[in-house]
Amino acid sequence: MDMDIQEVLKLAEELIYDHTGENLDYLQKTILQRTLEGQTYKKIAEETYASETHVRYIGAKLWKILSEILGENITKANFRTILENAKIYNLAIGRDNITNNINICPSNPRNSSTKTNPPQTPTQYIIDLDKAPEIINFYGRTEELSTLSKWIVSDRLRVISLLGISGIGKTTLSLQLIQEINGFGDQTPTFNYIIYRTLRFSPTLTTTLTNLLQIFAPETKTSDNIETLLSELQKYLKKYRCCIIFDDVQKLFAPGKLAGQYKSGYEDYQDFFQLLVTVSHQSCLLLISREKIPEITKLETENYPVRTLILGSLGAAANEICQKRQLADRESWEKLINNYQGNPRWLDIVATTIQELFSGQVAEFMEYETLILPEALQAELEQQFENLSPVEIRIMEKIANQNQPISIGETIRKSELSIQESVNVIQSLKKRLLLDRQLENNLTVFTLNPVWKKYLISNKK
Repeated sequence: MDMDIQEVLKLAEELIYDHTGENLDYLQKTILQRTLEGQTYKKIAEETYASETHVRYIGAKLWKILSEILGENITKANFRTILENAKIYNLAIGRDNITNNINICPSNPRNSSTKTNPPQTPTQYIIDLDKAPEIINFYGRTEELSTLSKWIVSDRLRVISLLGISGIGKTTLSLQLIQEINGFGDQTPTFNYIIYRTLRFSPTLTTTLTNLLQIFAPETKTSDNIETLLSELQKYLKKYRCCIIFDDVQKLFAPGKLAGQYKSGYEDYQDFFQLLVTVSHQSCLLLISREKIPEITKLETENYPVRTLILGSLGAAANEICQKRQLADRESWEKLINNYQGNPRWLDIVATTIQELFSGQVAEFMEYETLILPEALQAELEQQFENLSPVEIRIMEKIANQNQPISIGETIRKSELSIQESVNVIQSLKKRLLLDRQLENNLTVFTLNPVWKKYLISNKK
């Protein structure tokens, strides 16, 4: 049977409008049409001048909507097949002819007093990345992707904490990971549900749990009973293979205090994270943070299925940033990358300055003996600095003014803090990934990375 693609597209648009009350935009229409024509997401991205990641994301949302309308799982891989089996195409030539095949409500469900949701089965695939940022650039991280993929797919860890300083690429890595392991295209997805949520605005645990449950069951009623909400969520995490990403976990911690201390009213998150590690289920929680999460660190030592990955420098992969920004003096790139800790956001900020003020000449930028911190980079460091406790600032300033790595004993003497206070503060700074530890002549010493050292010396005299 020859298919009239335009008529099918028109019908699909009508069905989606009836279901959502919204018309398809240019990109959505293009994705549907090119999918029918057998094109890949990459080709669609090139045609529409959008990133491939964004095209995949919009495509996933379309398949989710169509799945809800048709009452069966729709993916890019099977969309064309279903059409050829007349699941949709027969509608285009006569909707009434296939009422036994598909349960479709022709009226706008928003205008109906009742809404019938398709039955949820372990074969359905829902991707909810509405709050996730778009991946514009991704560099390297091959080893980290391999490690995380193994932990999730093979080792089936329940909780993974992904740590790193601001700008190092934690969120980008997590979203790239999801693309690689969840079978975009023709592969069978690893997860039934993928959900991304940021904790940037510090939602209460009750709000977070209610939000999650409404994804699994839209009719979920709001409850103030955390135990009830947790019990319901556990059922779904056991029934389905889910990946839930919580970004900006550090926003749950109290500013002005040592690392890992929860804000007042947010202590329930500690029990929540611990519960998802210690209670059996088939899902994975990925926690993204700028500082260590205390309960996760503790549970790692007790052989639970939980691991932590700390992101470091991009290394040689950061050359792609220099190349993309068309920087000159390739022989100077390695030193530039090392000076800014292989941090992609820091390097991007610095590369902009080099282009604007030094015509892209890295060697000229590097002529100055001092490390240059552009205003945008200083502003980013300032935001993190404001969250530190007074004693942490005191210790960091003391270490920044040293030309050599400093031991705990020297830190105690120079800061005039007690041994107990000094140990706690240094441990806190380590949890925030702001101190580097090394062994020199059998003595443990600490240093600050050059960027933080320059910031403290320049701004906190």
